Amino acid sequence: MIYFSDVDVVLKLARCGFLPHLPELLGVPGDEISIQYLASLRARLTRPNKKLTNAAYQKHLAEFCTAHQVIGAAADITRQEELLQSGMDAGEAILFAEAEATGGIVVTGDKRALAHYAKHSTPAQRAKLKVVCWEHLLLRVHQLKGYDELKRGACEAIADDGLLSLAFSSGLATQEEHALEAIHSYLNGVKAHSGDILQTFDPDL
Repeated sequence: MIYFSDVDVVLKLARCGFLPHLPELLGVPGDEISIQYLASLRARLTRPNKKLTNAAYQKHLAEFCTAHQVIGAAADITRQEELLQSGMDAGEAILFAEAEATGGIVVTGDKRALAHYAKHSTPAQRAKLKVVCWEHLLLRVHQLKGYDELKRGACEAIADDGLLSLAFSSGLATQEEHALEAIHSYLNGVKAHSGDILQTFDPDL
């Protein structure tokens, strides 16, 4: 299975220190996973004003880009163009078109792209792919690493993500129940328009 990752979710994971755990969070051994990402992510590595403030996390980002490969134009150019013409961001159009063409999984932190895709895709097109969203990944961190690790990483990136600022509104003093309730609430919002294409995990989230 090929995973197609947007820039948004990779940066969010990196800012939290979770990026090295991505294969585990997706439930795939690190030596078996195939991830393709947008070229704009690699471009950030050489731009001083785009570097992460945490040097170790910046290194994680560089290692991710080296370990995986950039996605070019989608195999189905017609479908890519169709999504572009509908108003979808160029990068997201490539990811969704290529995932449809290959039966892949889109890993995304962009809820607006998912809502847009819901309006501009048929049941037949949607049946060809799956999606792992940001909320899924946070819940997987909790499931696999525990609340303390989730809280630690989330609080490091709290200024860069609306969900994290809400879920961890009391910083490191945030209670587990409050944080999980907020994450599940956001996930339910995604399920409202994209529940049919969300990837399921064991146990289901």
